[in-house]
Amino acid sequence: MEHAGLSVADVCEIIAGATTTPIHIFAGRGNNGGDAYVAARLLMARGYSVTIWDASPGVEHTGYIRIVREAAGRLGIPIRSAEEFDPQNLRSGVSRMIDERVPGMPCVIIDGILGTGFIASRPLPPGIRSITTRIETAHQRGARVIAIDIPTGVDADTGEADPKAVAADCTVTFVLPKQGLLKAKGKELSGQIRVFPIGLPIDFADRALGILR
Repeated sequence: MEHAGLSVADVCEIIAGATTTPIHIFAGRGNNGGDAYVAARLLMARGYSVTIWDASPGVEHTGYIRIVREAAGRLGIPIRSAEEFDPQNLRSGVSRMIDERVPGMPCVIIDGILGTGFIASRPLPPGIRSITTRIETAHQRGARVIAIDIPTGVDADTGEADPKAVAADCTVTFVLPKQGLLKAKGKELSGQIRVFPIGLPIDFADRALGILR
């Protein structure tokens, strides 16, 4: 999670362009959410205004996810229910990029809700659809959206997507791109794909596939 969260934070910093760009991070209950909590902590340490929106409020987290969530909370990062996120409150042009002639974006949103946990044969639950609808409204108002591993609502194997799947400007994925990012609706919803090794040897994929002897 630390390596994955670092990769997400690095990409977010490039897209945000300035620390005056607010960062809204949506975190689920699984490993995808754990990556999101790590990214939140790192971005706050770099001077960004970060808010975490919990997509599974009331759920008791366990293991390392609980550790990274509590670490974010101890730093004073607000953790609120994702249902409280109001995209209508975003103000266009709150921040500016390095070039002052280019108007800034209202915020960057990080989607760490489900990742590979979605299967196309089962639609997104109503509660998650409500959250992804809010994200899309913010997207239409100028927010940039980064997905962790794969946009929420996209099947990692088939690329099929729920009608309310997240549409990302950039997807940060790890080791190898998921098949679902490269075909069907997933290709359209993933935006620019950035692949990070997260600490594994550069030839890991070749060795795992038996290409290298």
